[in-house]
Amino acid sequence: MRNYMIRRLLIIPITVVIVTIIVFIFMRVLPGDAAQVRCGSAGVADETCIEVLRERLGLNICNDADNVFEDIKCTIEQYGKWFTDIVTKWDFGYSISEEKPISEKLWGRLGNTLQLGMMSIFFSLIIGIPVGVISAIRPGRFSDYVARFFSILAISVPNFWIGTLIIFLPAYFWQVRVSPDWTGWAEPLTHVRIIALAAIVLGLSSAGYIARIARSSMLEVLRGDYVRTARAKGLRELVIIGRHVFRPSMITVFTIAGIQLGLILGGSVIMEAIFTIPGMGAWIIVGVQERDFQIIQAVTLLIALWFMVTRFLTDIGYAYIDPRIRY
Repeated sequence: MRNYMIRRLLIIPITVVIVTIIVFIFMRVLPGDAAQVRCGSAGVADETCIEVLRERLGLNICNDADNVFEDIKCTIEQYGKWFTDIVTKWDFGYSISEEKPISEKLWGRLGNTLQLGMMSIFFSLIIGIPVGVISAIRPGRFSDYVARFFSILAISVPNFWIGTLIIFLPAYFWQVRVSPDWTGWAEPLTHVRIIALAAIVLGLSSAGYIARIARSSMLEVLRGDYVRTARAKGLRELVIIGRHVFRPSMITVFTIAGIQLGLILGGSVIMEAIFTIPGMGAWIIVGVQERDFQIIQAVTLLIALWFMVTRFLTDIGYAYIDPRIRY
């Protein structure tokens, strides 16, 4: 187990560096650079504006590159400076679209997205697991049909459509704003209300998927020989489900929850837009639209790091859910 953990921990920084290199290169393959685009869109495409932005963004390294090899060398130097500043100073660069350092808003937006994502995972688990368990322990009954109908409906209906209806219908028919303006923690109740509402909508489709997975996993475990042995011993069905069936059948659910947890930083774009939550997903859209390389690189770095860490914790958690697993 220890050797496995060490190997996985060594893979995390390597993977993150490779992802950032790929994003860094592709951002600079596009014709022109961010400084020229920004100054041109502002209607002041003069040399002074371009030079100032190029210096802030670190694009002025090796300005005299006149061939492919010099361009490659410049790109490597730019990446080295950007990555070194992050590691040594926690400096993620300068945002040209917001005209301020990225670090000033990065952690606040990351916190908002993590709150939304963690709460959506929580709602999907507390809804999906009981629905899946009820469906599995009573197959072919009315409760099974109801549970399966709910799971299929939750998976089929797009969450952005549900979120739009929740915002639009009360405002249209009763002039009630379900989701007020974002105020942050200045108004805690309003903050929790917005995050919780968006998390419920975001977690509905995940709840349906988890319910389907939990049902199929429990049905497979219920057909096991040791379950028949437990029943032959005269154990009560509730004891069999709680002690012998539930934990082994939750390994697949735990895997799905871990994957969804790893994707929450970039997967909540639509909900953040509908409920006006200033998070990472909405921020990276701004970065793409404004061609703000620094925002895209910073968000991509955090998404890659978050996904690798959550996958590592998910794999380690397998051994605690099912003691039969040994790495």
